[in-house]
Amino acid sequence: MLRQVETPFPFPGSIALFMGLRWRVHQHVGSQAVITREGIAASLTRRAPIDDLVDPAKADANALIALTDVSEATARIALYTAALLRDTNEVALHDLGGRLHTAAQEGRIPRYQDNSHLVRIMRRLGWRKDGYTGDGMARSPLYRRVSTQDATSAAQAA
Repeated sequence: MLRQVETPFPFPGSIALFMGLRWRVHQHVGSQAVITREGIAASLTRRAPIDDLVDPAKADANALIALTDVSEATARIALYTAALLRDTNEVALHDLGGRLHTAAQEGRIPRYQDNSHLVRIMRRLGWRKDGYTGDGMARSPLYRRVSTQDATSAAQAA
């Protein structure tokens, strides 16, 4: 009697999501993985950084969190946003929204609800709106990081 055991992610034999598509991990070469596309395009093989692969079970959990628990989804989005903006002092809301949308499509984080949800996350992370950037259809609110002292003063004044 043969038993099929699912290989744990990201070891060879496991399934991974890369750029929103399902791939099978064949081997690790340093910090890279050799992956093969599943299904009809199974002949497509490439190398990808192991850090860029996403566990499909985690992606499914992220999708469910976005529908069932807004507070947990918000916390996961906020942590990802903080890491994404670690070395940045200003960001256009449109650009950030696009990066978070891509991360949600790849299964890395839950999907944010709308721009007001994103604005609330930015405020909690200590970012404040400071005008706009771009012209016409490319116009977007510009957010800048504020110091902890400035954020505390603004919260007390409000």
